[in-house]
Amino acid sequence: MTVRRTFLLLVVPLFLALAAVNGALLYVWEKTEARRGLEGQAIAAAVTTAAFAAGSDDLAVTLADPRRAAALAEAAASIEGLEGLYVVDPEGTETAIAGRAPHVSKRRIGMPTAATVLPVRTALDGRRIATAVAPAERGRYVIAEIDAEPLYARLAKLRRIIAGVVAGAGAVGLALALSVAGRIDRELAVNSALIASDDAAAEAAALSIRETRDLANAVRLMRTSVSGRLSRSARELALNDRRRTEAVAVAAYRAEALPPVVATAAGVRVAVRALGAAPAGAFAALCVVEDRAALALGEAAGDGAAEALAMALAARGFFERALLDGDPAARAEQGRAAFGLDRVAWTAWTAGSPPPQTLGLLDGDNDARAAAYARQTPGLAPEAVLDDLAALLEATGMVAVLRPSREGGQS
Repeated sequence: MTVRRTFLLLVVPLFLALAAVNGALLYVWEKTEARRGLEGQAIAAAVTTAAFAAGSDDLAVTLADPRRAAALAEAAASIEGLEGLYVVDPEGTETAIAGRAPHVSKRRIGMPTAATVLPVRTALDGRRIATAVAPAERGRYVIAEIDAEPLYARLAKLRRIIAGVVAGAGAVGLALALSVAGRIDRELAVNSALIASDDAAAEAAALSIRETRDLANAVRLMRTSVSGRLSRSARELALNDRRRTEAVAVAAYRAEALPPVVATAAGVRVAVRALGAAPAGAFAALCVVEDRAALALGEAAGDGAAEALAMALAARGFFERALLDGDPAARAEQGRAAFGLDRVAWTAWTAGSPPPQTLGLLDGDNDARAAAYARQTPGLAPEAVLDDLAALLEATGMVAVLRPSREGGQS
């Protein structure tokens, strides 16, 4: 969705809604007040005439008096919009003070008990008439009718004015939305053209909206940051290429290819890891056959670190498959000869005969130290013992800790 369309969809309906709501409120208020005034006028005429009729025993004699008749006619003429004014006696005979005949049927009115305004009715000629009735003494009541057409004419005019205002508000909203959206579109177009430029002075002169200037500055800052990061990355790659050697590459790969071993086999918990900068050819192989298990540690030799690691991986695979295939000592010697191992150590056990607590290929006398520490910490798990040995010993090589598993079985 474009900026122009977004502004049109937001601003124009908002202006139309505001104008329509305010116009509707104005129309309802004006209609209510006008009808209230019209009804009050009709009730006032009916009540005043009822008071006049109550003071006369014979209304016909009273109206026959020229002076009283003239005064009453003058008073009726002063009532704006008066359509008719009638006094109805108990027999249903109506005496017209103004007008010729009431537009409302006397049968539908009946004798009122209090001054009442009837619903607006439409006369035979199509005009709308507001009617009020009021009781008088001696069983009489008065009907006052007021022409309601001026009221509805004013309301119709008000509706036209409100419709014009709503249309004008929509036009103003449309013009405003187009103007603002056009300005923002121009600013964004200039912004896009200047983002690739480093001329801050030209940008300040071309952009008049602060937010678009901030956007251009932010994008330029991001571009500068990314360019700097790419430059640093290129320098770091070049530096790493110069630093990368065969030994470094082999050590990184060995950490993934020969991870520490933590497993349960034949009722024994086994944990194996390398200490210090272990040789590239150092490895551990765990062989499990039913309720028997064996663990071998070895160090493969080679013309370089890469060849030693390759031999270690091959030897590990051989021992994992064949260490328990026959005599483990014979298989260990066979693996030493086949893969050119400098050193190899192994141990085998079954569920009923646990192995020694440690097995190691460490430098110096660190194998004995590791075994002594394992004997002094019988309550620790093999993994915890290895962590302690890594912190306590300055040793290099492979070491394993084996202890009866509390759960038993294999994992």
